[in-house]
Amino acid sequence: DGRAAEGNSLCACSVFYSMSAFAVSINTNERQHCRVDISNREPSCKVSLREEEVKMKRVLLICLALCVCFVNVAVAAELTPKEELGKALYFDVNLSEPSGQSCASCHDPDFGFVDPDSDIPVSEGVIPGLFGGRNSPSSAYAMYAPIFHFDATEGLWIGGQFWDGRATGDVLGDPLADQALGPFLNPVEMANASKAQVIADIKDSSYAYLFEQVWGPESLDDVESAYDQVALSIAAFERTALFAPFSSKYDFYLQACLANGGDKDDCAQGVGKVAQKTAKTIFDRDEYEGMQLFMGDALCFACHVVDWTDDPGNVIVPGWSPEGLVPPMFTDFTFDNLGVPKNTEYPLPLNAPADLGLGAIVEDPEENGKFKVMTLRNIDLTAPYAHNGLFKTLKEITHFYNTRDVPGSLQKGADWAPPEYPDTINTDELANLGLTDEEEDAIVEFMKTLTDGYSP
Repeated sequence: DGRAAEGNSLCACSVFYSMSAFAVSINTNERQHCRVDISNREPSCKVSLREEEVKMKRVLLICLALCVCFVNVAVAAELTPKEELGKALYFDVNLSEPSGQSCASCHDPDFGFVDPDSDIPVSEGVIPGLFGGRNSPSSAYAMYAPIFHFDATEGLWIGGQFWDGRATGDVLGDPLADQALGPFLNPVEMANASKAQVIADIKDSSYAYLFEQVWGPESLDDVESAYDQVALSIAAFERTALFAPFSSKYDFYLQACLANGGDKDDCAQGVGKVAQKTAKTIFDRDEYEGMQLFMGDALCFACHVVDWTDDPGNVIVPGWSPEGLVPPMFTDFTFDNLGVPKNTEYPLPLNAPADLGLGAIVEDPEENGKFKVMTLRNIDLTAPYAHNGLFKTLKEITHFYNTRDVPGSLQKGADWAPPEYPDTINTDELANLGLTDEEEDAIVEFMKTLTDGYSP
């Protein structure tokens, strides 16, 4: 993406300037008294040099922060007409019946692209009293999910949109577009009676001219094609930098680690000399400990992987990322049964059958009860958690991961409720991890560093 490349140049200049200024500021006599390392938290230097180092550390951090800003400004400077159309559709509350609900109602940019109402486990549709059956997933970073497919080598289903992967990408060639086809006609979401009703509302909108500019004159006259074009336009908007700013504290650390000469994989995992020194400079003690646990004994990395992946060519890649690579998404886009108990909190029904998740889509009992491994980016903003919204806080779901199979793990010695679908639960990577309460807290603090909008 040319816009990302422009940001990369600005970033490189900022970092080079700050590091050069730091090196020049140290004269020959001072070099004899101290080994200078800009990533060291406790350098052994004369007082005058220590003060200078602190100042220059701040310069480096500020310049790296400017990198994030410059890259994002460069990438998001201008939307294409198709993206502008998708934006208008995404925020239009007149595309429901009755009017009042848009895509953003359940995927609000100000709330991590989820439902702002985090007090209930599922979202209310445009008709009062009607609710969806699952927790609204975030649309941030959703663009990175591949087309739904079976990996024969791993023996796993991968990709798609929705908790069960049913927006496969097979219909319009893009899982995001396939997902956008659904809510307009869902009776418990936007509740339109037909595609024709949606297109009629667009014809009456202030941006109807833009639709025909993008898709051609009289494109709104063919309801079937126009409806697909609505979904493709929304998908185009959801592939812009608004949905993938890469501006978290973790991203800030990752850039600093790379700028300090760290190996990209070591930086992603927080291992190795350069990565650990850089991390100790940027993260506080709990965040640093949480990262080490996340990548180690807590086994979080097993599903919420921190791999660099190849740029497929239709996603945002920040300018600071190694060429051709997408930074870690903190998901492997697979499906898993965590053994989450059934949620009977209002408005979910008390006697509903078990939610089969992926199994119902692929018609395989071995996949029953499995749901998509969601990205952890912005996870602190997207409560409640799990497909049924059972967990209210990050601490609660982290404690569940740690103690699911440990008797007496809850207050007053209570046990966790049994799994909603017990036959396929994961028993290898969670359930009895042996983490302390303090270690759980540290992991939560690290996950909070994945929240976009960090400013040093």
